[in-house]
Formats: sequence, C-alpha cells, structure tokens
Amino acid sequence: MANGMGSIFVGHSGLKASQDSIHNVANNLANVNTPGYVRQQVVFRDARYSNLAYSKNNYKKLIGQGTSIGEIVHARDIFLDKAFRTENGRQSYYAATYEAVDEVQNYFQELEGTAFQQILNGDQTSLWQAFEEFSKDPSDMAAQNLVIQRASLFATRSQALFKGLMNYQTNINIQINDDIDEINEYIKTIYDLNKQIQGIEAGGRETAMNERDARDYALDQLSKFGHVTYEERANGSVAVKFEGELVADNMFCYTMGKKIDPMTGYITPYWPHLSHEDAGRYTEVFDFTREICTQFNTDIGELKALVQARGTTVSNFNDILNADPDRYDATVGLSIMQNTQAEFDQLIHGIVTQINDLLSPNKNMDELLVENEDGTYSVYKNVKVLDEENCCVGADGKKPPQELFTRSGCERYRKVTAYDKEAGEWRDYYMYNEEDVNDSVSITLNNGKTYRVFNDRKEPKATTVSTVDTSNQDIAKDADGRIKVIVGADGKITGIETKTAGGVAGSIPLTTSGEKPYCPWDKPGNEKYTNQKIDGSWVLNENYHYDTSKQYTSLEIEINYDLLTNITNLPHKHDDEKIAHDMAINLTKLWDNATLSINPRYTQAKYNYSDYYKEMIGEIGIIGSLYGTTAEKLEGTVSAVENQRNEVIGVSSDEELTRMIKYQNAYNASSRYIQTISDMIEMLVTML
Repeated sequence: MANGMGSIFVGHSGLKASQDSIHNVANNLANVNTPGYVRQQVVFRDARYSNLAYSKNNYKKLIGQGTSIGEIVHARDIFLDKAFRTENGRQSYYAATYEAVDEVQNYFQELEGTAFQQILNGDQTSLWQAFEEFSKDPSDMAAQNLVIQRASLFATRSQALFKGLMNYQTNINIQINDDIDEINEYIKTIYDLNKQIQGIEAGGRETAMNERDARDYALDQLSKFGHVTYEERANGSVAVKFEGELVADNMFCYTMGKKIDPMTGYITPYWPHLSHEDAGRYTEVFDFTREICTQFNTDIGELKALVQARGTTVSNFNDILNADPDRYDATVGLSIMQNTQAEFDQLIHGIVTQINDLLSPNKNMDELLVENEDGTYSVYKNVKVLDEENCCVGADGKKPPQELFTRSGCERYRKVTAYDKEAGEWRDYYMYNEEDVNDSVSITLNNGKTYRVFNDRKEPKATTVSTVDTSNQDIAKDADGRIKVIVGADGKITGIETKTAGGVAGSIPLTTSGEKPYCPWDKPGNEKYTNQKIDGSWVLNENYHYDTSKQYTSLEIEINYDLLTNITNLPHKHDDEKIAHDMAINLTKLWDNATLSINPRYTQAKYNYSDYYKEMIGEIGIIGSLYGTTAEKLEGTVSAVENQRNEVIGVSSDEELTRMIKYQNAYNASSRYIQTISDMIEMLVTML
C-alpha cells in the first residue's frame, strides 16, 4: 500500500514537470517577436530518491520519486555574440560613410543629366562656350551679355552646390547629436540592468533572465555606434568599454559629452570625466591619429564614421592650396565632406581668379613706397598693382577695369599715392587687395614645442611692410611739396631724405620699425601675427579669424554689379580703342591650361578645368564604390553571423509547438498513470 501511494507522487511529479514545461513553451511563443529575447529551454532531472533499506552487501535500496525541472537553460554563444557585435559595428561604419559619399555624388548630379560639368564646359550652356562667342567679337554687346549671364549661372550653381554640401554637413551633425543621445541611453540602461541583475542573483537561487536579455540587447545596439568590448564579472555585472574607455559596470556610469564649436555649431563627442573643461582640455572619444583599418579595429562604428565624414569645419581652396601632404591627409583629407569642399572650391577659385587676372591684370612690384592717410609712409614688398600698360578697358574707358567676379566683402583694388622709382616721381597706383589666406606653416623646435609661423616660402608670397613715421622729423621736400626719396645704386629705396644739417644731408632708414608680414585685414584684437618671432619667423596668432569674405571662394563670389547694370563696361578694348581679340582668345585658352593639382601629395600632376573636374568626380566615385562594396559584403557577414546566433538563441514557433505537443502528451501520460494507480489502490481497498 505504501509503495502504491508513493507511486502517485511519481505521477504527480511528471504532471507538474509537464505543466511547467508547457508554461515555458508558452512564454517562448509569446516573446517570439520580442527584440533581444533569448529562447528558454527546460532540462529535466530525477527527483530525489528515498532509501528503503540496505542489502546484505550494504547497497542502498532506493526508490525514485519521479522527475523534476533541473534548470531552465538560457542559451547563448559568447563567441557568436562578440563576432556579431564587432561586425555589426564595422558594417555600420562603412554603410554610414558610403551614405555620405553617395550624398556628395547626388549633389553633383552626374547621373541626372544636369551635371555641374555642363555649366563648366558644355556645348550650349557653359561659361567656356560664352567666352568662345566673346572671342569672335569682344565688342559685340550680345557676346558681352552672354558672358555675364553664363558667369552669373556659373556662380549661382557653384554656390548652390557648395551650400548643399554645407547643409549636408549640418544634417550629419544632427545625426551625431542624436547618436550621442542614443549611446548615452544605452550606457545608462546597461548600468541600471547591472544593478538589477546583481540584486536578483545575489542569493544564488535565481537567474535574472529577462534583465540579462535586455542587457545583451543593449550591447547589441551599442555596438552599432563604436568599438565595444565587455567582460562579465563574478557578481553578474558586465564592465563595458566604448572605444577603449570604461563606460558602465555595477558601480560607474560614464556618458559622452558634446563639445560644440562656437563658429560652426559642430558637435564633437568627448569624455567629460577625463576632461578639464574649464581649462579647455578635452579628451575626445575618437582618436583619428591612428590608422583606420580592420587590423586595429579602428574602422568600427556609425558615430565615428559620421564625425569623420562631416569633418571639423567648412573647407575651401585655402585648405588644399600648397598644403603639407601629411597634415592634409590627417585633417581635411580624412573627411569626405571637407575634402570635396576643398577640391571643388579650388576649381572655382582657379577659374575665377584666372579670368579676373586676364580682365584686370596685375603686375608684381618688388618695392612700393606708399603715403598713408595718417601721414606715415610704408614700404610694401612683393605687392601686386594693376598692370595699367597691359590692361584692357570697357566702353567707359576707365581704370581700373572691371573684374567679372567680385568678392562680397572686398574691392579688387585700393587707390594709393606711391613713389615711382623709374620716373622719380609720386603718382597714383591701384594696389591689389590680397586675399586673406592661410599663409602659415608649422615648425617644431628642439624643445618639442610646435608653432604656426609665417610661411615666407609660400607662393604667392604674402607682402611685408615697413612703416616710417616722419611727423617728428625735418624732412626734405621737392618743389611740389613731396618728400625726397633716396634710391640706392641697386635700385632699391633706402630711406627718406632729411634737410641738410651743417651742410650734410641726412636720411631716415626705411627699416626703422623692422619688417613684418603685411596683413591688410588686421583689426584691433584680431591681428594675424604677433610681435613674437620664433626661429626668425613671425608667430601666427592662434585666435586669428580668417575672413573668407576677402577670398574668391564659392560662397563669397558675386557677379560684378557694375557689369550687371552696364554690360559694355566688360573689358574688351585697348587704350588705343583697338578691340582686344588677344585678351579674349587668352580667356578661351584658360580651359586648356593645366594649372591645378587635385591632391597635395601629387602636385606634379596638373589638370585643366575639365580634366580636374573629371578627376575629382572619379575620385569620389572610387571612394563610394569601395565603401559601398565593403558595406554590402559586411552586411552579408552580419546576416550570416546573426543567423547562426539565432539558431542558438532564437525562438522558432514550429519547434516550440512541437515541444508543446510533446509536453502535452507527457502531461496526459502522467494523468493516465495517476488514474491507473488510483484504480489499483481502490481495488485493493475494496477487496480487503
């Protein structure tokens, strides 16, 4: 009887085990579409045994009490998890970069029939075609009007394209902002789940399965944005590192900060806990000085790709012109947006300045003594002035002649009174207003300190100036009341003559105040170069703000308003009224001149306008193809790893339904078993 009653418990254990298994299957089916959910599997074990007696050989006589659920397996493959997260981040990097390159290609509209190249040198609507017509008869008003209209279209399209690139940089910046917010949320989530898991599992009797699933899902999502490494500790928490820096465990939670550039508004992610913000020292999240490659796992993460693609600022021709190749590759060349802006703007700058230099030509003056408005005198070296002998004029016959493209914030010339050494007299000159360009270079001293100094080897050289104050001097003057200038045997101006004292004429040397870089755009508080010299060179003021309105850039060029209102003022004739066919023909030849280098590293390769544009577009296409192909291949890799992982952790409704039928049958079998034992006991009791 005792054994019979005990047999009921065997059936009861099977009944309960089957019922709990059905509940487990139901839970799996309910979460088949839950992101991050890991399939739970039941593992059965024998229930405890009862010891009835010992045999003569001292063996235990045991009787089993049925079955029970030993554990619910929460199966994961840590190797597949790591492979998925690494490849997921790498695929996101290449996909984000390809998207940026693809957007750049769309702005140039090469595949949509309205390519910028048609404006450059097409047969019907290009600037080149307008100059071809102009060269036939420069005095023809219709040809002059065509030049101005095509130039206006050229400037408008250039600005629209460049502004489009800038707007996309802003869009990328918004994505960066959103990604940082999302990353910080995942970091906080992992930290909170670490605390919950540690609390639940501290007793050693329960596994925080749902919390672990949520944490693993957060790690999966975090891996998309950067290089993530992690390690599970004995207390159940996970220590997570993002780009090599600890961001979350069960004790610490470090989120990213946003360093905002006051000029551009661009956001750079940094680590606040490793930075000294008050001192202006920031530890940025990404180190772009390291080579970006798969070998070092530096080609991982959407956020890194976005920061790299956007760049740090808006670039123009000045960033690529005469740039140091290594410095360019490590800065502007690293960003698809900045590199494209610099290369495109160099093309526009080259076209605009070369056209202007033919319509309103300059000549170099090795030395020019100028009378300033405040009564002082300055000597400018390597300065440009209007070449009045070789320039052409418009219908009004006025000089200086009109340039076709103007800078929005700067006139081409300023009129000065200067000393003509050859004629030995003072007269008016039209001094060219140099562009405000980056004319500095980095030098490193023996003490390891690096400075940005004036680059006097850059072509064209920036002008230098010496200023002399004659207000407290007794100056000798000629009959016209002009100061007398002393010219040496070598033809150089050596000084200003003073009145005879004791029968001996004196002079004021022109190097009294010393020479320094001449920067016409200096303003109080924004001087380009300090009075400090390093290694014989003037040191750049690091806070100097370059004025792009003083440059012929895509954003700043405009069509000369005087030409828009007076078409015939476009230079087309010489002083003797002869039509300037020679100048017009030279304008058309500009399209054949190979003057532009597309890359600072390969300056020996020169291109004309058309070939330069093709080379630039080809370079973008090659980069896009490379990143697109890599992203596509990695997408297949991620998908393959994900499929393998789902075989371990994924829920299959078909498999779960099969198990449910099995457990249902087991439940029915246990029920029949109990019924049979019950009938047997009832029969025995009745018979007794």
